[in-house]
Parts: sequence; structure tokens; C-alpha cells
Amino acid sequence: MHRGTVYAWTVEGESAIIVPIAVPATVSQLRARMDPSAAQGVPAHVTLLYPFMPVDGLDDAVRRAVSRIVAAELTFTVRFNRIGRFPNVVYLPPEPADPFQRLTAAIAAEFPDYPPYLGVYETVVPHMTVAQDVPDDFYAAAEHALPAALPIKQIVREAWLIGHMPEQPWHTLWRLPLGEPPRG
Repeated sequence: MHRGTVYAWTVEGESAIIVPIAVPATVSQLRARMDPSAAQGVPAHVTLLYPFMPVDGLDDAVRRAVSRIVAAELTFTVRFNRIGRFPNVVYLPPEPADPFQRLTAAIAAEFPDYPPYLGVYETVVPHMTVAQDVPDDFYAAAEHALPAALPIKQIVREAWLIGHMPEQPWHTLWRLPLGEPPRG
């Protein structure tokens, strides 16, 4: 089970695959104060795979493989209705979690040299971090403020491959569309 963070989102030259989530101002402000990844330029998101390969290893074959995997998952609606807690993280669990789990498993299977969270956790729990590695009273403040911002609902249409380079914060390298459900 994923019980906390084993990464810092500060290693230059690395990448990650995320699903960006549009959040209300309250959540954005909490992240800005309480989630170090926000200060590194990482938007609110659910992580699919971190850390992924070095940015200089990303090529057309990798893009095709990741695009194929992401496109196999159909666009879906996600909701964040409740607050979760790991020892050093306050987070919002996505409902449903299954599409995120499928995407993570498929990408990790395609790229076994890059297991989620370095393979530290037997089970990865999909989540959107709001506060991490902060003083205890910050966690309580986040847990107190978040209910007013819930529920959050969004249609998930894409994943992003983001990268971090020397003297450049995290930024989107590839936008990867999910599949579209059949019409009619």
C-alpha cells in the first residue's frame, strides 16, 4: 500500500506521467502552501507513473507506446468526494480509482524498468496530493479546509507526460489523449 511519498519531484532530467485535475481555488491555494511539488511547477494531478525515464530517453517509440496505452482507456468522469490520509500526506482519492490503476499497471508493464514509486509499494493507491511533508498542524488545516471544496468532478480526457530539466521547472512535454467512447 502506498503510505507516503518516496520522491521529491526535484530530480532534474526525470519525467512522470500524470492525469492533471482542474481544482477549485481553495485546493490550489492549499497545494501552493502545502505540497512541495506545486512549487516545482507540478499541477494538481493523479500520478500514473513516477519516476519515469530520464527526459533524454524519451523518443518516438516511447511516445507511441505510452500514447497507445493511454488511448486504450476511454474518457471517463472522476469525482473527488472525500479526504484520505497517509502518514505524511493529505490527499483526495479519485472515484472511480480503477481507470488510474489500469493505466498505471499497463504503463508499468510496458516499461518494467520504471515501476511506480521505484517499486517501494506493493499496492499503489491512486490519489491527488494536497499536503505533504509539512508540520502536523498543516495537515489538520488541510483536512479542515477541504470539505468546502468538495466534491470535485471532472471529465478525464488526457494524461500528460511532464519533465524537469536543469533550470526549467516541471512542464508538459506530451499531451496524451484517452480513447473516445463510441457515439450513438
